[in-house]
Amino acid sequence: MFILKKLISGFFLPLSLVIALLLVGTFLNRGRRKVLFTGIAMIYLFSSGPFSYLMLRPIVSRYEPVSTAALHQEVRWIVVLGGGAREGTALTPEDCLEESSLKRVMEGVRLARLLPGARLILSGGNYRGGTPEASVLEEVVFDQGLAPERIVLDTISWDTQDQALALRDRLGHGPFYLVTSASHMPRAMRMFERVGAQPLAAPTDFRAVRGPLQIMDIYPRAEALADTENAFHEYLGMVWSMVRGGK
Repeated sequence: MFILKKLISGFFLPLSLVIALLLVGTFLNRGRRKVLFTGIAMIYLFSSGPFSYLMLRPIVSRYEPVSTAALHQEVRWIVVLGGGAREGTALTPEDCLEESSLKRVMEGVRLARLLPGARLILSGGNYRGGTPEASVLEEVVFDQGLAPERIVLDTISWDTQDQALALRDRLGHGPFYLVTSASHMPRAMRMFERVGAQPLAAPTDFRAVRGPLQIMDIYPRAEALADTENAFHEYLGMVWSMVRGGK
């Protein structure tokens, strides 16, 4: 089911949709120009800063970062959800992590330092069969000087649903900080609340943060396309949750 979900959702991401449309247009005898023009217009739109901002901003603005002044001192668990890692024996643990994962684990370390009585749960398996992401996160945490006895690993979970189910018994009914990317936070909060847990949002990796529109916004950017893909990924995840009976 996990692999099927990945395959289906991957087709509906912006870049896949545009490539499929351009391939179809290439083999058409009638209406070829219209289809190809539509594909080019779509990739320009998806790569536009203002468009990616409008797509992502409603998601990332749901929760504010955790400030020191607003810290919940009674929290005893800090859960960090992995956001992707790659294999590389010659790389440092920090370089093995995707950018979102690195930001998540550093926010977890920050909260752990502010809450010396709390323990850190690092969550993330590897469906490809390599090193579990949680193990890479652990190495980064060690590099930051956190004591080993404060760290718990979840190396078997592949996605957010798995993580919520795997951790609910350990977390119990008390509040805990849930650390993930701001774009992923609304869906993650819903998943953990659905299994009876009491998460407190600790978002990081804010992507849709912009100032006033600039003249350079007329140009397409790979960064904007990545933000649009991120937004599509989260919206598709919400649809999948509803299809499976979620709220």
